[in-house]
Amino acid sequence: MKRYRIALVVALALATPSLLAADFPEGAKNRFQFELGGAWDSFDTEARLDVTRGGVVSAGATIDFEKLLDVPVMEQHFRGMGQWRFSNVSYIQFCFEDISRAGRRVIDEEIAWGDVTYSAGARIDGSFDSTEVYLGYRFDMFRADNVKVGGTIGFSYWDVEGALTGAGTLTEPDGSTQEGSFEKGFGIQAPVPVIGIVVDGAISKDVLFNFYVRALFLNLDEASGGTLSGGINAKWYFTKHLGVGAGLDISTIKIDDYVKDDKRFSANYTFAGPRLFVAASF
Repeated sequence: MKRYRIALVVALALATPSLLAADFPEGAKNRFQFELGGAWDSFDTEARLDVTRGGVVSAGATIDFEKLLDVPVMEQHFRGMGQWRFSNVSYIQFCFEDISRAGRRVIDEEIAWGDVTYSAGARIDGSFDSTEVYLGYRFDMFRADNVKVGGTIGFSYWDVEGALTGAGTLTEPDGSTQEGSFEKGFGIQAPVPVIGIVVDGAISKDVLFNFYVRALFLNLDEASGGTLSGGINAKWYFTKHLGVGAGLDISTIKIDDYVKDDKRFSANYTFAGPRLFVAASF
């Protein structure tokens, strides 16, 4: 993941001097902007599910989903974005991203995940899925012939869930146990307010450069943590309404002690990589 962070900084530094080149491409001046494409991301996922019995927390194992359960480190997925400029300086923005990954492995030692302890030597199916739907407002604070700098505020609805399936022992609330095959999934679904900054710049009469960062850190009674997303991309408009582009994006989600009923969920989830897309504007 470190190499993607370095690549973002280097790409921004190299691109910035070129922003003095020209007026914005004609396609970038249209009110409606859409991008559809695929991302090829690298993932780093750790999660833990604790359970509370009689006021005492029984800590689960911290599970590295890629290493322990062979959940894919690399995965391709769909990403879509849209923007409506309804005044010279104001925009409504939208983004959708859905990621599903699953793996299977025979574990060498037992794993505690919530109220289930999966047995050593069992074949365990693991999955970690996430969906983000972002809706936000952008206001341009600075405008010139070839560069715009805006602030953003909005909500990212995150649905993040880890699940394990396999042979193990289930501990009931009364302390009794039963053996069998169990599927146990747990996660968080919540709208998260985020703020950010975005920069658009004209590299040439046909090429648009974009950089963005969105972030928020929370500390509430039921959960704490935060999100951080950023990216850099370039679009080439080969007509007034159509273009193609490439970029590099990174997202990090940190969830500390999200409590629901008798469960407590924590996760560190990062994915980053390149993307290719087609662009349309009207």
